[in-house]
Amino acid sequence: MTQRLLLALALLTSTASAVDYAKQIAPIFRQKCFACHSETRKVKGKLALDDAKLPEQIGPGKNIIPGEAMKSTMFINCTLPDDDADVMPPDGKNRLTAAELDLLKAWITEGASLTAGGAAPAPAPAAAPTAAPAMAGGGGDGALMKWTSSDGKVIDAHFMGLQGDGVLLKMPDTGVTHIVPLARLSPESQTQAKAAKP
Repeated sequence: MTQRLLLALALLTSTASAVDYAKQIAPIFRQKCFACHSETRKVKGKLALDDAKLPEQIGPGKNIIPGEAMKSTMFINCTLPDDDADVMPPDGKNRLTAAELDLLKAWITEGASLTAGGAAPAPAPAAAPTAAPAMAGGGGDGALMKWTSSDGKVIDAHFMGLQGDGVLLKMPDTGVTHIVPLARLSPESQTQAKAAKP
């Protein structure tokens, strides 16, 4: 029981600390990138990071690959040495701080969501009765299922549905529903989420 609780807390702690694009990432782009990558100033390398243009940069094979910071050109170029020809920002000027790099990496890893809070906890659905027992299929909750994170951690949670690129999982012990990005789940759990019904 203790090990299961620790695994659940580890997974939920990471989702509870979701990076908020508007409050944490957009300001970094404005301060560190807009001099060369904004429609309001200039657009070098066909890369505009304005809110309206950013979705064009997110996706498989693009500059920002949701769930894969270490494969995302945006993140890689920001971590290159000052003397590298591809480093961003160039010439070692106005470089991202370690804290800003951590935020950027976390945001991409969490799925590069442009909505506020990304993978932050979601309120429990109002239709779920509070007095109902938390058992598989009972009390309006989805089935109690095993979920595996992309790094191998396993938890038991009720499947409550899909929301955008996230899975709504309700913890049986606390009754709190969290949004877990699909990218944070193992391929098997991603398939399970897409096939499951609340």
